[in-house]
Amino acid sequence: MDTSPSSTHSSPSRGERLLSGTHSRRQGGAIAVGRVLLNILWILAHFLFSFLIQLTELFAPILLILGAGWSLLPHLITMATANLGSLTEDQQTHDIVSHISHTIPDQLVIAGHILTPHGLIKDGLLLMAIAAASSTAAAWLARRL
Repeated sequence: MDTSPSSTHSSPSRGERLLSGTHSRRQGGAIAVGRVLLNILWILAHFLFSFLIQLTELFAPILLILGAGWSLLPHLITMATANLGSLTEDQQTHDIVSHISHTIPDQLVIAGHILTPHGLIKDGLLLMAIAAASSTAAAWLARRL
């Protein structure tokens, strides 16, 4: 009995099956490469959000404390000056306290940037909002990875 395939019985779909197997492997490889690239993109985004969280958690409290302290300092000196009158009658002490209260600036210009107490407080709160948004995005990305 002859079991070899004859040319009359060979179907044209046999060649297509061989080619389609190669094609599906290529598609599987492209999908794998796409997944790797997508994972790299997610990893970079997760790194960026985590880095932003670290920076904002460092600088937000600093800016808030500096802004609040700078904002409260003139008020504290004014209260101290009002109470100083009952403590001492020395005019020189009153002049020194008055001079100190007037030397505290309302704003600073550093490298062309104007810094004010309320601006520092707003920047601190903005950094806290960025930290919260980055934390939310990092958690979402962590679930996606």
